[in-house]
Amino acid sequence: MRRQLTNLRFWIMVFAVGWLLMVFASIAFWPEPGEESPDRLAAEVTNALRAHDFHRLEPLLAVGGEDVAKSTVDHFKTAQVESGTYRDGAIVVAYSHAGTRAEFRLPVELQDGRYVVNPVVTPKG
Repeated sequence: MRRQLTNLRFWIMVFAVGWLLMVFASIAFWPEPGEESPDRLAAEVTNALRAHDFHRLEPLLAVGGEDVAKSTVDHFKTAQVESGTYRDGAIVVAYSHAGTRAEFRLPVELQDGRYVVNPVVTPKG
């Protein structure tokens, strides 16, 4: 046993097996994108835009990933996000900028039983 514990090949094998187990476990427990209800999705998107945190917005997107999340959040850097609700198949974010009130619509899709935002218009047909 002592000989095995001092063998470099043994420790390399233990490290490789441990690393593979960690990768498989992290993939198995990776959270699903989106939210279970459109109202909850609207609340999470609104909170992410208020906090200017693209890392919170990214897992709520159907497509685009980090670049689209950064771009979307950057548009709200100087705006005051007031509210966000789910209405007519989209999340409607009410915001004000330089004294002007406006609304921003983000279409919502159902993917694998979870609701996600699709800020990139993709043709279907």
